[in-house]
Amino acid sequence: MRKLVVGCGLLAGAIGVIAQAPAMHVSAKERMTPREQASAATRKPATPASKIDSAKEADIRQLMEVTGVTGLGEQLMTAGIAQFRANVLEARPDDPRAKQFADAFAVRFQKHFDPHSVVETVVPIYDKHLSSEDLRALLEYYKSPFGQRMLKVLPEVARDSQLAGYSLGQKAAEEAMDDLKGEYPEFVPTQKEEEKHPAQEQ
Repeated sequence: MRKLVVGCGLLAGAIGVIAQAPAMHVSAKERMTPREQASAATRKPATPASKIDSAKEADIRQLMEVTGVTGLGEQLMTAGIAQFRANVLEARPDDPRAKQFADAFAVRFQKHFDPHSVVETVVPIYDKHLSSEDLRALLEYYKSPFGQRMLKVLPEVARDSQLAGYSLGQKAAEEAMDDLKGEYPEFVPTQKEEEKHPAQEQ
């Protein structure tokens, strides 16, 4: 059950990535914590884009086009659903209805979610945080050859940096558990004990 809940959270987080700054388009695996996702889901929608100055809105949409944000809704939805499906099948590998459930969820989710609405929701966020001068400077930058190169490189930098940080954290956690094994044996099972009593899903 825990993995199913995590799967829903991962899907929400994947879609939320589109609101991040231009050029920092990361993979669907880079997500908010479940608590942050719940908090974001309960917030009121941003001010409608129609209240934005028309010239500024045009610059925002052009910036989103240049940086590739306009196509992220569809990409992230696809990646998020795939991740959710994998979590469902991993959580219930022996349940013949697991695949049916994952397929049904994908169909229903796509019925209720319009990828294009993500862009409309994000436009006011750009308006809130970026001035007209900011937008013009960003457009000039991202239209340049160097800016275009950064659009390709920065996602890879973000992904590789996250993986490197995860590896360091995992190594430190394993070493910390080894340090505490003798003092807290009830909390740090040996490998044989883990094989005999695999963790139960909540």
